[in-house]
Amino acid sequence: MTDQLHFFYGNDEYLVDTNAKKQVEKICPPAEQSLVLEIIDGSVDTIDATISAIDNCIAAFRTVGLFGGKKVVWFRNISFLKSLVIMKNARVKELLNTLAGDLKKGLAPDQFLVVSSSGVDKRSAFFKALKSAGKVEEYSIPERDYEAQPAALSRARSLFKERGYSIDPQALESFIEKTGFETRQIINEVEKMTLFKGEEDRTISLSDVQNITSTSSEAISWDFTDAVADQKLALAIRLFRQLIFQKQSAIGLIIQLENKFSDLLRFREFLQAGWVQMNGTRIQWSNNPEIDTYFSRMAEDPRKMHWFRASKLLAQAIPYSAVNLAARKKAVLDMHERMISEGSIPHDLLLETLIAKLCAPRRKK
Repeated sequence: MTDQLHFFYGNDEYLVDTNAKKQVEKICPPAEQSLVLEIIDGSVDTIDATISAIDNCIAAFRTVGLFGGKKVVWFRNISFLKSLVIMKNARVKELLNTLAGDLKKGLAPDQFLVVSSSGVDKRSAFFKALKSAGKVEEYSIPERDYEAQPAALSRARSLFKERGYSIDPQALESFIEKTGFETRQIINEVEKMTLFKGEEDRTISLSDVQNITSTSSEAISWDFTDAVADQKLALAIRLFRQLIFQKQSAIGLIIQLENKFSDLLRFREFLQAGWVQMNGTRIQWSNNPEIDTYFSRMAEDPRKMHWFRASKLLAQAIPYSAVNLAARKKAVLDMHERMISEGSIPHDLLLETLIAKLCAPRRKK
């Protein structure tokens, strides 16, 4: 393991980017960066753009520094590592394997690589190469609300306190309900609130939060995927257009739909296997020993998911058949592949068409 290779990843994109930037500045201060730093943008959403980005990273990594000195490469904001469609492309796999091979050979004494990404498949050869050859740091918001909420509340309270403001507990809870748990959104809304309050009144009330704090795009995204799963077409279209207006990418939204229908299909299969049922409005797992064996092989045990989210997924999956859900999941994957391989039709138009199809009446088979 070397101190010359660092990989920062996780769904808290603000902390990922901030800590990656700190590492880059530690290696080469701003005054040196024009001579020794090369930044490769990994925020891409098509196969061609992904191939180009990885190719550029490999070329930069293999190029010596100016006058034979220090060379620092920052492969920044990689978005494709969590895209099932892009990552199955043969050329993408080949290039990532090439880069992984270079990393395994080791870095020259004056060579540095910093990689930052919003997500990664920990089972991939690329992740394993990064982990074995360098230092890995994860900045992720816990999936379970009861774990994520306390950290978010503490962060918001500290940010207000640093600026000389106090906020009562009820207002703070409402604030986090609106902002969500992502650090960047919390910081933005704290800044907006303190600018609104000014210097004279430094106490933030519940009415201040209700009037000033914006609902996060993350919360709207959850509502959007729920509306599609529940086949509420008008609501799904309205939320989709709101997210697009808020500069959410259509590629990011279709990935969320992929995850949604994958979860629904899993829960439908658990139901058919007799491993789970609804007890009123709450999920209830069976004590069948077969479940322990099956779930022990999974990356995450669904029984550890927050009961409210798991209950909602099961309730949404019940009206569908497994065949119907599999067909809808395939329709999402096919559209994702079309979006990243074709450039002639706007992505938001393609996705809006898909939403209409997904919200069409279902047929049990």
